[in-house]
Amino acid sequence: MSWLSDIGMREWLLICGVVLVLVVLADGFRRMQNERRGKIKMARRLGGGFPEQGIAEPFNSELPNGGARVIGRSEPSLSEAGLSDAAQAQDMADVQAFHDSLETHRQAEPDDEAAQRFVSEEQLLVLHVRARNQRGFNGTDLLQVLLACDMRYGDRDILHRHERAGGNGSLQFSVANMVEPGTFNLEDINSFRTPGISFFMSLPGPDNTEEAFECMLETANCVVKNLDAELLDEHHQPASVALIESLRDRARSFATA
Repeated sequence: MSWLSDIGMREWLLICGVVLVLVVLADGFRRMQNERRGKIKMARRLGGGFPEQGIAEPFNSELPNGGARVIGRSEPSLSEAGLSDAAQAQDMADVQAFHDSLETHRQAEPDDEAAQRFVSEEQLLVLHVRARNQRGFNGTDLLQVLLACDMRYGDRDILHRHERAGGNGSLQFSVANMVEPGTFNLEDINSFRTPGISFFMSLPGPDNTEEAFECMLETANCVVKNLDAELLDEHHQPASVALIESLRDRARSFATA
């Protein structure tokens, strides 16, 4: 142990300093580990440490033919919006099914695009829905409303409503983008925007034209109420009660013809 007597005061101070630093580092590491374990235990007690995704406040309008209310996206959490797990799962399933239809569910109807060029205004019932917001409709919000109204993507890259759920039965009416060429960019729906959409029904067309018109009107009003929009006639003027009655009479005349 004679070497200890050879160590001077300076060396002893250096050794003590190194030991002190090691002790401080070890204590800090221990505290960090304990804090991390505490957070993990707390997260488990709270049911997981992940923040909930935000959604929009629920739409406030009943859907055509007695359907469920449409749910949009907003700032509140899922629990604040009062959505059940089943409703969230169904909404996501509907959106996924709609995207799947882009690839696999093209309508098996004949392409009547050429015939449409010769259809006069007297043979079409037309309503426009225009967003009040200058930025136009958000594609995702618009998609949710139209999905809930049983619209389906199909022929000519626009949306169609059929007499029976799931896109079955005869065609009732269609919805096109107000912006040329009138199609919907579903592959980029999250960034898609449009100032408005156009509803139209061919006469003669549906098996029950009167019922088809009422469904088209309800769907248009659903978009108006849920997405802060206005209902317009074929000339892009506010749709009056008299105009709606006139369209209804035209639909009724074909129903009884």
